[in-house]
Amino acid sequence: LTAASAAAASAAAAAASAAAAAAAATSATTTAAAAHARRISRQAAERARQASLRVAELLRTLHPAAWLVVGTALVQHRRSRAAKRGDLREIRSQVFTDDFHIAIVTTAALPWMTGTAINPLLRAAYLSKAGRSVTLAVPWLHPREQALVFPGKLRFADPQAQERHIRLWLAERGGVRADFRLRFYPARYDLDRGSILPLGDVTGCFEAGECDVCVLEEPEHLNWYHSGANWRHRFKLVIGVVHTNYLYYARMYAGAATAAVLKRLNEWMCGAYCDRVIKLSGTIQPLPRAVVCNVHGVRSEFLEIGRRAARSHFPPRRAGAYFLGKVLWAKGHRLLIDYLSLQQSLGQPPTHVDVYGGGEDLAEVEAAARELRLSFFPPTDHSGATLRRYKVFINPSQSEVLSTTTAEALAMGKFVVVQRHPSNDFFMQFRNTLPYDTPEEFLQQLQAALDSEPEPLSAEERRALSWEGATDRFLEAVSNCTLSDVLPTLGDHATRWVHATVQKGGPVGDRLRRASGAGPVWKQSWLAQEKWRAAPPTEIVEASILATPPGMAPVRASAAPPRR
Repeated sequence: LTAASAAAASAAAAAASAAAAAAAATSATTTAAAAHARRISRQAAERARQASLRVAELLRTLHPAAWLVVGTALVQHRRSRAAKRGDLREIRSQVFTDDFHIAIVTTAALPWMTGTAINPLLRAAYLSKAGRSVTLAVPWLHPREQALVFPGKLRFADPQAQERHIRLWLAERGGVRADFRLRFYPARYDLDRGSILPLGDVTGCFEAGECDVCVLEEPEHLNWYHSGANWRHRFKLVIGVVHTNYLYYARMYAGAATAAVLKRLNEWMCGAYCDRVIKLSGTIQPLPRAVVCNVHGVRSEFLEIGRRAARSHFPPRRAGAYFLGKVLWAKGHRLLIDYLSLQQSLGQPPTHVDVYGGGEDLAEVEAAARELRLSFFPPTDHSGATLRRYKVFINPSQSEVLSTTTAEALAMGKFVVVQRHPSNDFFMQFRNTLPYDTPEEFLQQLQAALDSEPEPLSAEERRALSWEGATDRFLEAVSNCTLSDVLPTLGDHATRWVHATVQKGGPVGDRLRRASGAGPVWKQSWLAQEKWRAAPPTEIVEASILATPPGMAPVRASAAPPRR
């Protein structure tokens, strides 16, 4: 026992010695790390001091007028931040009590059946249905330019007639009746871009009592040639909702150089004019103060189709798979042809796919798919009887921000076969989504979908797809805005100052807009005259048509934004 005790004491002493050595080593390591950190800190402070000295030396060499400009800019920046801080405190309390007005501005209007016409309209309707006070501003086009955009022979002589059409569609097809205000702002259709550009100061559409929260649908698009007041000064909180992946189209149609310029331009526009930016998916370029959130839903008629399909199940004999969308190489038709060609080369039984849609590349796509089992049909309504008989929707597109047709197919209770891609992240939560990474996996998922039956949508899945769910997500994004991350920076103010100087530069501004490819809205200096400041949109558009007739606008420069 004595020997054992001695051995234990010896072992304890050795352990204590080892622990002391380890502690000493740790202390030495910690001391060395602290010393290294202090050294790095001193070096950073010295670099900052040297930079400050260089800036001070530069400023000492400046003309006194330059000092005046810099000082004035800094004072205005501090005043603007203080004013915005007060606005945000006020709107925070208003949001808490649900006592605030929402103004929505978009870049298109029915009967042009495009996403930026339909989704903002439904957003306004469901926000109004949820008890919010809402005003929606949409573009007014001259009847001569309506013929370039609106389907068939639909033409409107005045905004009141178009408003009646919009509200009728909302009740009959949108499935919602809502009491919100509808305003029109003057705009022109740009043939080169295939999109509508605002004309003049759109902020003037709204009355003083409507300037709480502003939602800019496609904020970069709305502000490329914006020549009016600063949205962030006019409204207490400005939220931009980005719909379109302009960089993808710029790279495809105009090259990498144009895409690089456009990327920077979009960052500047969103930074200068938006307090918060909502990206529908992660496929959109990085933007200042941006969050990713799907704030779109599907119309109730699609969910009703899904309910009926779940009760009666799909008929046992039905068509196979289909693809619906504008026929463009950029929309995924090349990938679809490549996948089915791989199936053919592997010796697998060919899968028949029906393609619905029209577009500039239709003839080329049909020629490339001549050896495959692809059938082409004209565009058709997704909720119509023709497409209800399918149970598998495929969408290989990589250019979408958030595919409306994919959401509609899920709402109708169908399988959707989509790539694992940031634009499809929202759809991964649904049981009927069959994702793939490789062409081989696409073929496997397509065959699995054709050989099985989709699951009925759960209540949670229906809510996530509905506009009620989208409205909840939007209001949550509004309420999450904080003082720290939405205040304007000095860079925001500098961008706004430069942009406003160019856009309000009179005849010089006209020439700069023309050089940058502003299309039919390049000539705007005449709008500064007193008689046009309160003129109705119909008169402003009429005068603009006389100044720059349709089809007579200058060709856009290579650095201008690409076709939508």
